[in-house]
Amino acid sequence: MAILSALLGATATSFQPELVHIACLSPVTMVVTMSSSDTSPVRMGGLKPQQQQHALMDKIAIFCGPMAQLLFFLFLPASLNLPPVSPSLTPEQTAYHYVYNEKGMKGGITLMLLTGAIWPIFCAGVNRQLSKIPGVSHTALWGQLAAGCLGSLSMMLPSIFFSAVIYRLDRDPVLTQMLSDLAWFVYAMGFPPFIGQDLMVSYAILSDKRPEPLIPHWVAWVMSGLTLTLYPALAVHCVKSGPFTWNGALGFWIGAVGFGGQVGILVFFLLKAHAKPDPEPEQ
Repeated sequence: MAILSALLGATATSFQPELVHIACLSPVTMVVTMSSSDTSPVRMGGLKPQQQQHALMDKIAIFCGPMAQLLFFLFLPASLNLPPVSPSLTPEQTAYHYVYNEKGMKGGITLMLLTGAIWPIFCAGVNRQLSKIPGVSHTALWGQLAAGCLGSLSMMLPSIFFSAVIYRLDRDPVLTQMLSDLAWFVYAMGFPPFIGQDLMVSYAILSDKRPEPLIPHWVAWVMSGLTLTLYPALAVHCVKSGPFTWNGALGFWIGAVGFGGQVGILVFFLLKAHAKPDPEPEQ
């Protein structure tokens, strides 16, 4: 009891200004003020263990973005599809490609399937940091989250279609080629949700009118510019050879580099935002 009394006396003395301030607030304001100040990663030393875990989760969520991209890309070398199989092959050549790479395909499919588990967590992490922008649009936050979750489906679906490709390789090669075409169309053309996600994130960033915004405004413009590299994939279903195919320079490689760069830049500045405190609540 003596130790407890001493601790309580020391706490009351060290936090006396805060207690005086709290006494002047309504119960609702007290909850908001304590919540916003206690969860700031900048003040980790003063956080409770559970709040420290929340801050750690926020940081892990940010890293889920590049991790999901890595798993999505690792499918290619794991399945010996780097570069992707050409759409100009004959049905027999296409079927032989999958027979030869069957074991690698099974491993690569498993890796790509996991993207559906971690990309939504990344989207939640993006929302957490963007919510630090004073007066940020709730539509932008919910739109980013909705588009991102739909994007996770775009990243996961190709693995299911590729599973159908290799499930019965003793079938007619024409059927194997048809399933292969469908799988690669989904792999290369599933990017529209990411365009919507980028628009919402960019809008939220640009809505921060403070002299020192949470994320620099130029980041929004660069991210939107990199999104343009995805648009050539809209033509992959129209050609069977050339730069616009699903294994071509414009149909695949430029978009892959642009998408990777876009998320890389965003993650860098989200980590910087994570180190900043939540804004003070409006009085």
